[in-house]
Amino acid sequence: MLLHRLVTEVVILRFISRLKRLMAGDISLSDKPGRAMRKWRELFHVPQMLLAEVLGISPSVISDYESGRRQSPGARTIKRFVEAIIALDSQNDYQVVNAFRRLMSAEIPTNIIKDISEFPQAISIKLFLDTLKVDIVACKDLLKDQELKGCIVADNSRALQALYSEGYHKLFRASTERALVITNVSTGRSPLIALQTEAKPSILVLHGIDQVDYLAIELAEKERLPLGVTRIDSVDTMIHRLQSLRRQTEKQEGEPG
Repeated sequence: MLLHRLVTEVVILRFISRLKRLMAGDISLSDKPGRAMRKWRELFHVPQMLLAEVLGISPSVISDYESGRRQSPGARTIKRFVEAIIALDSQNDYQVVNAFRRLMSAEIPTNIIKDISEFPQAISIKLFLDTLKVDIVACKDLLKDQELKGCIVADNSRALQALYSEGYHKLFRASTERALVITNVSTGRSPLIALQTEAKPSILVLHGIDQVDYLAIELAEKERLPLGVTRIDSVDTMIHRLQSLRRQTEKQEGEPG
C-alpha cells in the first residue's frame, strides 16, 4: 500500500514537471504571452486576487500582463507564475493537474481544451443540464439518476478536426463518467461519426448550433450516447456557469454533515 502511494506520488511529480515546462513554453513562445497567462490561470480556476496574493504583487500587475498593457513577462516571472498556479492546485489535491494528466496521457492537444471542471463530489445530471441550459435530443432515458464527476469543454478547432476520428476517440476515452462539451460545431456529425469506442462520456453536449443534424442523432441513438445541445450562445458564459457550479459543489463538500 505504501509502495503504491509512493509510486503514485512519483508519477504525479514527474507529470507536474512536464506540465510546468509545457505551460512555461506556451507562455514564452506565444505572440501574446499575457493572453496565454490568462488562459492557464482560468483553466486552473485561479482568481486574479488569489494569484496576486500568492505572488506578493498587486492584482493590477496580473491584469496588465493579461491585457497586454505591460511588456511581456521575463523567464523568471513566467516561472513564478507557473509555480504559483500549480501550488494553488495542490491545495485542491491537484484536481486540475490530474485532469490534465488524464488528457495528456491520451495525447490530447492542450490547445483545444477550453475548460476542465472536476467536481469535488459527483453531481446530478439534472443540475448540470439546468446549469448549461441543455436540451436533450437523443437517449434521454439513459440520464435517469445519472451523476457526473466533471466536465471537459473542448473547441471544435482545426487542431481537433485535423486529428479527426482519432482525436475524438481520445476525447471520448478521457471523458468517461464526465460530460464532454464540444464548442463551435456546425452540424454535430463529426464527433458522432467518430464514435466507435466503448469508452465514452456520460453525455455529449454540442455548442454553436440550433438544430442537430439528423444523422448525428441517429448515430447517438445507435451508440446509446446521451446527446444534447446547449442554448447558451457565449462560450465564456457557459464556462463561467460551469465554474460557478464547481464552486457550489466545493462549498457543499466543506459544509458539516
